[in-house]
Amino acid sequence: MKFEKSCGTVIFRKTRGKYAVLLIKNRYTDFWSFPKGHVEEGENEYQTAIRETKEETGIDVKIENGFRMESVYLIGKRKNTEKKVVYFTALTTRAYVVPQPEEISAFHWFFEDEFPYDATFENDKVIFKEALQFIKNRFGAATENNFRKKIQ
Repeated sequence: MKFEKSCGTVIFRKTRGKYAVLLIKNRYTDFWSFPKGHVEEGENEYQTAIRETKEETGIDVKIENGFRMESVYLIGKRKNTEKKVVYFTALTTRAYVVPQPEEISAFHWFFEDEFPYDATFENDKVIFKEALQFIKNRFGAATENNFRKKIQ
């Protein structure tokens, strides 16, 4: 069996008193997912997650320490490659996204109560719920000003 490793972020911002999460569609699937990409030689997981998020969305993020979740699944025509994706939570105050045209076909900020459960991978549903709970535990009902101060 072959193995691949990627890292990515579950990006949150606070707007209108709610948390919003950024999801993207890559050109090869109709499912919404989180920004992620392959680990390059010499990179650690944090570096990969930050770099890939910037490449795919144009957003510089700050990873919020304390959250790390793995998703493991099989890929390829013969399902002979095990892919592990490590996700971190990331924060931004920026709503403007510049998608990478070679890979990303769409993006959308979903409010926490509008998450597209019917159009995401099963693993991503679990990761979103855990990441949202982590952010709520960390920030609670923080005002947007407190949220902005925290990530700057």
